[in-house]
Amino acid sequence: MPRNSSSPSNCSSFDTFAERLSYLLEHVSTYYMFDGAPVIVPEEIAQLTTEGAVGFRRFTARVPLVARWVQARTGLPLTKQALANFKTGYRENSRPAITRALAEFWRIHPNLLDPSVPAEEFELPYDEADRRTHELMTELGGLGVNARAITSSLGAAREADKQQLLKVLERIAQTIRSTGRDQPG
Repeated sequence: MPRNSSSPSNCSSFDTFAERLSYLLEHVSTYYMFDGAPVIVPEEIAQLTTEGAVGFRRFTARVPLVARWVQARTGLPLTKQALANFKTGYRENSRPAITRALAEFWRIHPNLLDPSVPAEEFELPYDEADRRTHELMTELGGLGVNARAITSSLGAAREADKQQLLKVLERIAQTIRSTGRDQPG
C-alpha cells in the first residue's frame, strides 16, 4: 500500500469520486521496496534514498496494480478498465466493498472516497496537538473511531494532558512502525 509525502486527505477538497480517485492515483501512489520488502517509514525511505542503497527502488502504483490489489482483497471482479472508468468519471458509483478496499489501499478513511461526505468533515484541527493526535489516531487504525471526535472532546483538557496523550500515541505508532505491522499483505 502506498505511502508518500503527498497527503491522501488532500483528496477531500475534490467534490467527486472521480476527482478524488484521480488525485490518489496521480499523487499518492508512490511506494518503496528494499530487496523485495516494502519500506514505509519516512525516515528509512529518506536514509535509503540519501545513501543510494543498492536494492532500494521506488515504484508508482498504476491503475492495473490497484485493480488487481482490490480484486484480490475483496474477491469482487474489478478490471483495470472499470477502475479507469471510475477515475475518469464515466462510472460514478462503486460497490461499498470496492470503495472500502480502495480506501484501505491508500490507508485513508473510506468516507474520503464518498462524494456525499462534505469536505469540511475532513478539515484538520487548527491546534497543533489536536492535529497531530488526529493524524496518529488515523495512522494507528482509528478509522472506526472518529479521531476528530476524540480530539474535539479533548478541548477542555489541560494542555499538559493533551501532550501526554500525544506522547503515548507517538510511542505506539513508533512501535508499530518498527515491528512492521502495517506492511502490505
